[in-house]
Amino acid sequence: MRSRSSTSQAPRPARGARLKRLLRDLAALFLIYGNVAVALQPHALRRLGLRVPRPGFVHDAFLITGMFGSYTVVNGDFFLFGLRDRSGAATDRGRWIPLSVREHFPQRHGVVFTELYAAHHWDAHGRGAQRRAWTLLARRMREHHNRLHPERAVTRLRFGTELWPQSPEGYRAGKRPGAIQMQTWFVESEPR
Repeated sequence: MRSRSSTSQAPRPARGARLKRLLRDLAALFLIYGNVAVALQPHALRRLGLRVPRPGFVHDAFLITGMFGSYTVVNGDFFLFGLRDRSGAATDRGRWIPLSVREHFPQRHGVVFTELYAAHHWDAHGRGAQRRAWTLLARRMREHHNRLHPERAVTRLRFGTELWPQSPEGYRAGKRPGAIQMQTWFVESEPR
């Protein structure tokens, strides 16, 4: 006959099972911490000095959910214009001409936004870092364009987004003259 105390005790889990449970608990804590550290620290709270320690790798890993955290009633495309120099084709010298965004950013729309808007620079380091990133990006795009199109070289770039109302008929169905609003994000300074 067994004693009562020996049947009422649950067997202790093996050392390997305890280690697995500990690792799962640590992973769950990391997921909770990462989401809290990123989701609950918008710019307004950080300006007030309310912060949770947030290393760069945590910020980047949990920022992905940000794309699902907003809603807009407009659709958009990106624009890129270059100011033609005084050489090459005479028809557009000295004018702002449209440049192909796809020539510089062949990726999908969301990736192009992240790169062209310099979203990481803005979110992690503020407007000043975003502006510095835009300065470098504009120079690189201008140089790239001028290598590809020496007959239509440009001296300055400007870029941004054009927005129009959403339509149940499709993404670009509402993109009509008079409905498009242009938002310029950056204009390159005049060369010295």
